[in-house]
Amino acid sequence: MSFRLAAPTLRSTARLMVTRQQPMGLVKIHSSAPSHINPVTTPPADRMHGSYHWDLERGVSLALVPIIGAQLALGASPVTDTLLGVVLPIHLHIGFDACITDYFNPRKAPVLGKVLTATLYASTAATLVGCYQFNINDIGLTEFIARLWTA
Repeated sequence: MSFRLAAPTLRSTARLMVTRQQPMGLVKIHSSAPSHINPVTTPPADRMHGSYHWDLERGVSLALVPIIGAQLALGASPVTDTLLGVVLPIHLHIGFDACITDYFNPRKAPVLGKVLTATLYASTAATLVGCYQFNINDIGLTEFIARLWTA
């Protein structure tokens, strides 16, 4: 295998010179395929994706700071237990959903991605129900964490 260093031919040099001399507006950038073969479509607007989704993620993450601070300052309270029992599972759901979307996208793992997404939704719903039951019928999340910390 040998590498050949050759000077560009006159034809390709002339073509490069012509391309350089044209204004940018006249240079053809896109492919020559007709538009009916490769149409460009934009996805429909969805409030749960894009900037709204990013705002929701940041809002949930920021909401955890005062909730945990209130639990440390005030101790066990039904309000903070309820807020933590809702906001924390949603925060975890968003994080795991991002992992599933990144590593098991529909292009590479179409079946496994759907199975994992369905499992994530079922486990998030079960976690929300479990937090509700734990806060209503037992000592609550804040008192449980306090007892676990001192044990």
